[in-house]
Amino acid sequence: EALHKAEEFIEAEEGATHRFKGGWGTFLGLVAVAMSLYHLYAAYGIVTTTTLRYVHVGFMLFLVFTLFPATRRRRSRFSRIDLACALLGVATLVYAILGGDDFQDRSTMPNQLDMFMGVALVVLVLEAARRATGWIMPFVCVLFLAYAMAGPYLPAPWTHRGYDVARLVGTMYMTLEGVFGTAIDVLSSLIILFTI
Repeated sequence: EALHKAEEFIEAEEGATHRFKGGWGTFLGLVAVAMSLYHLYAAYGIVTTTTLRYVHVGFMLFLVFTLFPATRRRRSRFSRIDLACALLGVATLVYAILGGDDFQDRSTMPNQLDMFMGVALVVLVLEAARRATGWIMPFVCVLFLAYAMAGPYLPAPWTHRGYDVARLVGTMYMTLEGVFGTAIDVLSSLIILFTI
């Protein structure tokens, strides 16, 4: 009974999580262990900054979409949509890693596939943040994205020239700014080690 009350308290603070058992639960546990081992290796071995951040975000997106349900009532039910979001999140990062230096060099002029992958990643990160932390953080991020795009239409003193989707994708997805900025740097290199 005390354990049940503790779990209810944690769920009230941190949100609902899936409680998969059997093969799927074991697989997700192994993914979490693989993520831990990767970060322990990265602390010891040589892993480029770009690869470390991309792989970290890929692991996080996969785990968030498979462990946090879209709504409380969908808890502990396997969802193909959640799995598709998790795999798409990983695909966006694999695409970035395989693109190498050419991928980052195109950040000022992303092609159509870059744009698709970048928009998909930003949407997935916002949804993952909503599932894991609630509506406040994604809402603030959407406000800032809207501000970046709507600059020419705003009254002074908030007016600016504005940024189109290509420029936002280039910054948010194709450089070590935006999604892969300082927060992910600290999280993937320091905080994760304390957590492990």
